Amino acid sequence: MAEQPIGKQPVLFQLQTGLFLGIVCYNLIFETIQFVLEKKEFFEVEWPALVNFDKTGLYPYLIGIPTITLQRIHIVWYTLDIPKTLLSFYQQAVPIKFAEPSFSYSQKKEIPRKPEKKEPEEKVIPFPGKKEEEQEEPEN
Repeated sequence: MAEQPIGKQPVLFQLQTGLFLGIVCYNLIFETIQFVLEKKEFFEVEWPALVNFDKTGLYPYLIGIPTITLQRIHIVWYTLDIPKTLLSFYQQAVPIKFAEPSFSYSQKKEIPRKPEKKEPEEKVIPFPGKKEEEQEEPEN
């Protein structure tokens, strides 16, 4: 069975406990982001971050768990129009060891990445069970 395509969209949520930013995942074939946010009772949010603020502006603070489940009735307000600086800080804060989320933010500019050229290094790695004497024999 083929894997279903997954859409991911950053969403800013106002909950009773605070302002949160996260990536809502949905099935691209059967759902839209609006359907998930308006019609689904529960949905998953990847890399949730609590949004803090100070005199410099808004910035995300990762909660430390990869996903949370939100219940729609707990959402006071939400928006897909996230300030560019906040979205940029969030993208930098999302853990690097995981796949980068595919944001579909209209104002985001794609930066083409140059492929890294790596020349293969020839290394001789001795088999762990061989003795040093056996490795030196061909040199004699």
